[in-house]
Amino acid sequence: MKKFKFIFIMCITLSLSVCLLTGCTNNKGEEENQNEKQEEKQEEKTVATTLGEQFESEIKNEKNIEKVAKKIADNEVLEISVDVSQIQKKDYISGFQKEIKGFKNAYAIRPMIGTIPFVAYIFEVENANEFAEELKSNADLRWNICTEADEMNAVVSGDYVFFVMSPKNFEQAE
Repeated sequence: MKKFKFIFIMCITLSLSVCLLTGCTNNKGEEENQNEKQEEKQEEKTVATTLGEQFESEIKNEKNIEKVAKKIADNEVLEISVDVSQIQKKDYISGFQKEIKGFKNAYAIRPMIGTIPFVAYIFEVENANEFAEELKSNADLRWNICTEADEMNAVVSGDYVFFVMSPKNFEQAE
């Protein structure tokens, strides 16, 4: 019986020693998981999602979409020179497989160099959700000759739609 108690105590002592030496506590594992999740979230922050979040924030306080477009154009995530211009109803809107119509007011944010796969639009429309779906279903990520956008994002807020096609980041686009 004494041998059994001795072996039992030695096993428990050895197990605790191994745990302490290798750091097998749950806190450290949870901390590493949280760090990995934060890194994944940072990686998910692409040009399109960053600009979409900015649009949502800006449009809450400012209904002048030209001003909102200019603020978005100044975002540091855009490592390129861009131009903000109003779109007339008769203008051709690049990036789509069919002609886009039915908006009240619209602005484009476009790169100064035409071969960069980036374009963003802010539309004021009557039925924003339907309009956003139309944009998504007719978008052509390869509208630009020799280049292709990695992703698109459509954000709806009230009567406004922000639509962007872009590389995930501009480091990859170079």
